[in-house]
Amino acid sequence: MNKFNFGEEVLVIGGGISGLSTAWFLHKVGIPFKLFEKEPETGGKISTVELHNSQLDFGPNSLRDRNGEIRQLAKELSILDDVIQISEAFKTRFIVRDAKLQRLSPSLGSLFATKIVSGKGKLRALAEPFISGKEDLDGDESVGEFLERRLGKEAVSYLADPVFSGIYAGDIYQMSKKTVLPELARYEQQYGSLVWGALRSKKEKKSVKPMVLSFRKGIQQLTDAITEKLSEHIIYDEVLSVQKLSSGYKITTEERAYEAQKVISCVPAFSLGRILEGFAPEVSALLTDIDYAPMLSTQVLFEKGQVDMQKNGFGFLVPRKENLRLLGAIWKSSIFPELSGENLHHFTLMTGGAHDRNVISDPVGEFEQEILAEFSNLMGIEEQPSMIKSRLWPKAIPQMNVGYEGIKETLSGFEQEYPGFYFGGNYRWGVSVPDCISGANGIIRSLA
Repeated sequence: MNKFNFGEEVLVIGGGISGLSTAWFLHKVGIPFKLFEKEPETGGKISTVELHNSQLDFGPNSLRDRNGEIRQLAKELSILDDVIQISEAFKTRFIVRDAKLQRLSPSLGSLFATKIVSGKGKLRALAEPFISGKEDLDGDESVGEFLERRLGKEAVSYLADPVFSGIYAGDIYQMSKKTVLPELARYEQQYGSLVWGALRSKKEKKSVKPMVLSFRKGIQQLTDAITEKLSEHIIYDEVLSVQKLSSGYKITTEERAYEAQKVISCVPAFSLGRILEGFAPEVSALLTDIDYAPMLSTQVLFEKGQVDMQKNGFGFLVPRKENLRLLGAIWKSSIFPELSGENLHHFTLMTGGAHDRNVISDPVGEFEQEILAEFSNLMGIEEQPSMIKSRLWPKAIPQMNVGYEGIKETLSGFEQEYPGFYFGGNYRWGVSVPDCISGANGIIRSLA
């Protein structure tokens, strides 16, 4: 691994959470850097707007801090006191089946009692420890095929499909098992069963208790805090190309050129594909071909008297078999009451994804009314909301489909061939904000 030389400046491309985190960890270890962002504001797809005393998060609505890394970052940024822990309501979730919300609690007893899966489907899922594995456990397959083998088709259709559509906005019969579910793949390979593997892993003690959290000003408070601390190092200029020099690299922006020994790219794959077109055409084509699914985030506010919230929980997810355009809804005012106006019910509706790419071309106003009608029907709401506001992300989430491990290997090989150039971002480190922060921390630790 090509280590950093202290005193040598590093160029970071992209000011989303990956680039900002990379820059912060460089700052922590005392390595000089410049960060380039083409938009007028940093943050990427983390976007919070305050309206009606409510924090409307059009990107991620919560962060799962698995190991305390986000809380440590918040402490370093002096915003730890603004961390808000998710309410107990988040433990209860709902799945739509036959146009009704069915409760899904985390307990084993709830799984037996749920109406989401039929008795026959439950028996098939419970037989998982006794199902033999396929012959080629080293090979890749889709998440859908993998989970069908282990749990049966019904459990996949009504449990796995909505969950993975909610997280990855993808098609589980395209997503790569080895990339998306490496731990479950290891359980099957090592223990012959997902259940036995999960039971073994539970025995491993975690040094820090996981927490699902947000911030008093929404998720954007995190990226705003990093931006404020590093403002003198951020250049708001678009990177157009990267060129390999005899020693190091030259990046050219709209305004001028910069040279450095090391470049860390944290822009989306399709953006980097354009940047590398002249320098590395084969890798450029590979990056450009990575599929991204669109997402429409719709924020809805109702007066409290308009909605009879007999149920309480995180929200609900919609299996594709229900034939709705709505992917799911987060009951924001239930899980983070501090982030919503006192007399308001706040909901985040999600739609689009790999199954519904028409979200890009359909008029947003018509789309809003269609998914609002679906949501209101499921929730038993007859009134119109006091506010509805949407944001479309045409290329929201990279699709890590079967064979994606080959893409990652190609990128690793390129880094070996061209020391000092590094790929970062959610297509490399994982789609969640915690994945991106951990990836940034990991690369700087390994190179510092």
